Amino acid sequence: MTKKEYLRQGYRMRKEIRSEEDMLKELGENLDGLQALQNSEKLQGGPIKDDRRIIEKIDKIIKIEEEIKIKLLSLKSFQAKLYQEIELIQDLNQRILLKNRYIFNLTWEQIAERLGYSMTQTHRIHRAALGNFKFF
Repeated sequence: MTKKEYLRQGYRMRKEIRSEEDMLKELGENLDGLQALQNSEKLQGGPIKDDRRIIEKIDKIIKIEEEIKIKLLSLKSFQAKLYQEIELIQDLNQRILLKNRYIFNLTWEQIAERLGYSMTQTHRIHRAALGNFKFF
């Protein structure tokens, strides 16, 4: 695994979590449209409504929520480890750049603005930071 691939893991993890959160939102919205049969209702013949679909959706929502929690813990653990590894770099600008890019997922334009450098200089700092970065 290259240094860039290692550093980008957090971005990929966050992207996967967002995708699952979108799925969770979609399932929740679909669930709002369904109505469960209340026990207090009196039936006047005909078949009893089957609430199996609602139960399946609720089970799926619970499963996705649990997966998101696990992935968030994994992301936070990775970010904490990455933060410690970045802190080993001596140059302040390089540390700031790597944290902003790979922990906070800022764009190159946002990072250049924060550092007060041009895009070209920001990329030079990034290249130097990659050279100085060591991961375990």
